[in-house]
Amino acid sequence: MSDEPTGAPVREDDGVPTVVVHDRARLSIVWFLPLLAAVVGLYLAYTAWVEKGPTITITFESAEGLEAGRTKLKYKQVEVGLVESVELTEDLSRVEVMATMSSRFSQHLTTETKFWVVRAQVSAGEITGLDTVLSGVYVAVDPSSEGDRSREFVALEKAPIVTSDKPGTLFDLRAQDLGSLQIGAPVYYRWLRVGQVAGYELADVDDHVSVQVFIEAPHDRRVRSTTRFWNASGLDVALTAKGVQIDSPSLISMLIGGVAFETPATVTVARDVPENMIFELYPNKQAMRQPRYLQKTRFLLYFDESVAGLEAGSDVEFRGIKLGEVLDVDLAFNAVTNEIRTPVVIEIEPERFGIEGPGDERVALKRLEDMVADGFRAELTTNSLLTGQKTVNFDFFEFEAPAQIRMGEIYPALPTASSGFGQIADRVSRIVEKIDQVPIEAIGTNLEEALAGFSEMLDEVKQLAGSANEDLLPGLSTSLEKLEEILSSAEALIAPESPVAQDFESLVSDLSEAARSIRMLTERLEEYPEELLRGKSE
Repeated sequence: MSDEPTGAPVREDDGVPTVVVHDRARLSIVWFLPLLAAVVGLYLAYTAWVEKGPTITITFESAEGLEAGRTKLKYKQVEVGLVESVELTEDLSRVEVMATMSSRFSQHLTTETKFWVVRAQVSAGEITGLDTVLSGVYVAVDPSSEGDRSREFVALEKAPIVTSDKPGTLFDLRAQDLGSLQIGAPVYYRWLRVGQVAGYELADVDDHVSVQVFIEAPHDRRVRSTTRFWNASGLDVALTAKGVQIDSPSLISMLIGGVAFETPATVTVARDVPENMIFELYPNKQAMRQPRYLQKTRFLLYFDESVAGLEAGSDVEFRGIKLGEVLDVDLAFNAVTNEIRTPVVIEIEPERFGIEGPGDERVALKRLEDMVADGFRAELTTNSLLTGQKTVNFDFFEFEAPAQIRMGEIYPALPTASSGFGQIADRVSRIVEKIDQVPIEAIGTNLEEALAGFSEMLDEVKQLAGSANEDLLPGLSTSLEKLEEILSSAEALIAPESPVAQDFESLVSDLSEAARSIRMLTERLEEYPEELLRGKSE
């Protein structure tokens, strides 16, 4: 073989052809295809990695309708995620769902974000989720930017009433009992549906039910500080002077319940709803018309008289206005003093006296102490003489002895005053005590002595009268006769035809003539004063 360099011409000296290999200066186009495919793959991988959001864990009570790789997560009917896996928890009590979220949604995954399964559901109030009959269930998302970032969530059992995309306001109500109210029950204003019941729970501190209602915008602005809510469930029947009045908004409210509200005209000025304000939920519209306050305080009363006719539920009033009611009437024995007392537990509304807001116990007690110092007392009054039913009436008594609120017991003890009959009995008792203190025997002895002296005085008067008849009456008769003669003579002197009377009449006439002359002279001198010096001119 020849040692000539590659690319030299072929020699045919020995008759055998030789293959010469030449090196090319550029790559073949065939190598660009794999390179292009690799670049496209890297781009797609990068795009998928950029668009892929976080993976989250959602815990459900049940996996009914959930399928890995098929069930979607939606917000406003827009797909924002996909269920990747569905597995049971280690204790087999719940279901854990792994879902991949959209990258644009990652900043809205906080502790306040809510998840729930949307299924077709028919209730007495409405029909929801009909689109899932054909497309299958999906997981709804209610995003929130509030709270801390989170990747683990607990799904809700039911769809929430309040979501971030629904404008409106939540209001807290307080009710004695729930009645037939259910979550999702309508809220009415002038019998137009403006909201729903969002939830309810039993309060921890007091024996009442806390109800949350959601009122949609712009109707939430109709709720003011003096607004009153009432339970509009069932038939609201009232018997008035005009007859029987039936007030019920719809058949649905009779079946599932409902809440209505309005802002009546009151003495208090309606203002914006303050923060954390709790409204009273009245059992019906008739009860709503009776003014009530949220703050209720319990006190003890001790009466020294009979409490017959006073029982739990009796009214507590102030000058005819209801303040509260009696909760209990009992007996209490003091083993130290062997004293039996009758404690009466009452519950009143101190806000009526200007004492506002829970948490102001010191302010409330200080206000009540000032009122007690001014004579504020509780007394028993009888409502009906036939039934003997009694009430507790508060008022200011001017002549009551000074007293104060006694602390140290289960409730503060307010001072009491005797009732009308009790006051009469006390006065009679005081009168009897004073009568007992009167020395009757000494008065009787003195009276006997006085009567004896009076008898002696009468005897002396009789003797004096006898002496007067014997000695004074003859002289008195002579004096009367002389007096009669003198009066007869005087009458003769002043008679019209007597000389004295005629002379007196003539004297009066002369005096009148002289007075007339003097008057004429005075008038002449006033007109011609110069005549006093030169005389009367002719």
